[in-house]
Amino acid sequence: MKKFFTTSEAAQICGVAHTTVIRWIGDGKLKAHETPGGHRRIERGDLLEFLKKFKMPIPASLAEARFRALAVDDDALMLSMIRKMFDGHKDKVELHLATHGMAALMLIGKIPFDLLILDVIMPDMDGIEVCRALKRNPDTAAVKIIAITGKLLTEEQEEYLNRNTECLLKKPFSPSLLLELIDGIRRREAKEQAS
Repeated sequence: MKKFFTTSEAAQICGVAHTTVIRWIGDGKLKAHETPGGHRRIERGDLLEFLKKFKMPIPASLAEARFRALAVDDDALMLSMIRKMFDGHKDKVELHLATHGMAALMLIGKIPFDLLILDVIMPDMDGIEVCRALKRNPDTAAVKIIAITGKLLTEEQEEYLNRNTECLLKKPFSPSLLLELIDGIRRREAKEQAS
């Protein structure tokens, strides 16, 4: 589910010119933040609130409540297990898979995700590097991350993950535990968007 919109995207949703959206932001009618590059970004919730307040139509794509998750692991068996776990939840969760960190970042650049199930130890770009890249970018900083690992981590790695992810699961873990965690995150996000 897309979390942030550019002023051009918001203009298209509202059926107005790009400059009108910029004026609304300047007048304080529509909340937005500025990226380090000087671009304005509008949070999904703020755009929804604006549309409701001014009785504008809400497109189905914006009201869509489907939760998007991306599982990233270089272990094909782990990805297969995660995919099987989600088979009974396709109506609620749209699952994507990636086998390494760079592929995950490229996918995140094209599709907004609500959650990453992220292996910590991977070749080339590990999960901590992926996490750092996401947290540095205002458009992806809010993505929830569940870190998973089958390896022993350093104290520094564990501290970083405890501060920057929802939780750290040690392999092997129970599929029902992972589903419980994801369900909790999904319910919390739905509650935040409704308020």
